[in-house]
Amino acid sequence: MLLPWVRFRLRTVLIVLSLFVLVLPVAGIQVLRLYESALVRQTESALVAHTDFIAAAFRHRFRAATADLELHSRPLANADYDAGQRRRAVLDLANADVGAPFPDGRQGPVGDDVAVRVGLDVAPILTDVQTRADIRVTDHQGVVVATNGEGRGTDLSTVGEVAGALAGFELSRLRRLPGAERTSFTAFVRGAAIRVIVTGPIVLDGRVVGTVVAMQTPSTIVGALETKRFLLLQAAGLLFAVVVGTAIFATRTLARPIRRLVRSAERVAAGDAVEIDVERYRTKELAQLAASVAAMATSLQQRTRYVRDLARSISHEFKTPLAAMSGTLEVLGDHLDDMTPEERRHFIDNLAGDVARLESLTQRLLELARADMRDQAKGESTVAAAVGDATHFGSCVEVRLRGDLSLVLPIDEASMQAVLKILLDNAREHGAETLTIDVGTHGDATEVCITDDGHGIAPGDAARVFEPFFTTRREQGGTGLGLPIAKALLGNAGGTIDYLPPNPSQIGARFRIRFRRQ
Repeated sequence: MLLPWVRFRLRTVLIVLSLFVLVLPVAGIQVLRLYESALVRQTESALVAHTDFIAAAFRHRFRAATADLELHSRPLANADYDAGQRRRAVLDLANADVGAPFPDGRQGPVGDDVAVRVGLDVAPILTDVQTRADIRVTDHQGVVVATNGEGRGTDLSTVGEVAGALAGFELSRLRRLPGAERTSFTAFVRGAAIRVIVTGPIVLDGRVVGTVVAMQTPSTIVGALETKRFLLLQAAGLLFAVVVGTAIFATRTLARPIRRLVRSAERVAAGDAVEIDVERYRTKELAQLAASVAAMATSLQQRTRYVRDLARSISHEFKTPLAAMSGTLEVLGDHLDDMTPEERRHFIDNLAGDVARLESLTQRLLELARADMRDQAKGESTVAAAVGDATHFGSCVEVRLRGDLSLVLPIDEASMQAVLKILLDNAREHGAETLTIDVGTHGDATEVCITDDGHGIAPGDAARVFEPFFTTRREQGGTGLGLPIAKALLGNAGGTIDYLPPNPSQIGARFRIRFRRQ
């Protein structure tokens, strides 16, 4: 189970999964390559042991076979040769060059007579040794004097490994098998096409009396793995566990959360109320998407309730004048001829008033719709620029500006003018003579406080002033849409508007507009 506070990026999950897919086979190939190289070194180590043993046996017999060492040997050219230093395996398939097949040699001069006698004495030992290696012993001229196979009497002095050993160097090389055109680089058969060559000098009293050449094909991967069945099963089980773990991780972090988010989105699309737990998502992108879907669901539910309430209010607001107009028309239709001119004028004036109210409601509804559906406002303004000389407001209320009038508000000037005009009209309709606008900062917000000296708002009505169609001046033609329009305009610019109860020493209404500073 994943820890509840662990959250990954979707990109990280995809990269990790891709790396697993890439690394597993590559790692398997590398392990096989390393194991194959280990088999080569194992073969080299075995050949080094053979050459050391045979060199010791030949050297012991050679010392007893002659008293004139200089006549049957050559000087040691390698001044750094140390017979007491233990030889180590050095071959590596990753960087070792693979040469041509080892030559069979050519018939040359007769070998050194002492070396030939010692070779005949050593040959039975080579034959009795239980090994798959091809071992050859040469004299100080490079002529084979003992072998466990064919080639006795051939001259190998021109072969690089033998020439190096005659000079006193211990060499390990890789050569292709006879008949192999090139070395195969596939993990399973690469070692089957090569042969390990190990050569070393036979040094007696600082002089080279001969060399030992040992050659063997290393074990192949296939052959070696047949003896490691249990380990292979363990590796396969581990690989299977890694793959299953990767699949479970991908399911928990991607597939299952995506399916859950799809189901939630489908419920939102169907109009069902749904709460999305964003903490259940293990990738940051899915968590952000879930949060966006949750916000969308909340917004849709709020919008649905808003539209439902608005439709109900519109129906109620339009029903009253329409009913009055219908009744008036019915009365006029039944009694038009019996009415005096004054009575007909009265009913016609009532119809005109109802038509004007419907026209005012329609215009305000259009303004509210434009404010609600408008994209987020772009632009800036100041209170001083929005108010100007206040003549464009067409109001007799005196406007007073106070505070830091240079503060920039994140709302375009036209929208700010519309908001202030709504507040100014409300103040005038409630008997205000003065409207005071204070501009300042509070914490991380810019605040604009609007206070009038009118009749104010009754405490029982304060909570409903921003509801559409709520008005205390219905008889005077009020629509109750002014403040909702102001709230929508400010909301589109990232601002808010609140009604503040007046201080005990104040009269009138007080509103506060806030914009959070970036």
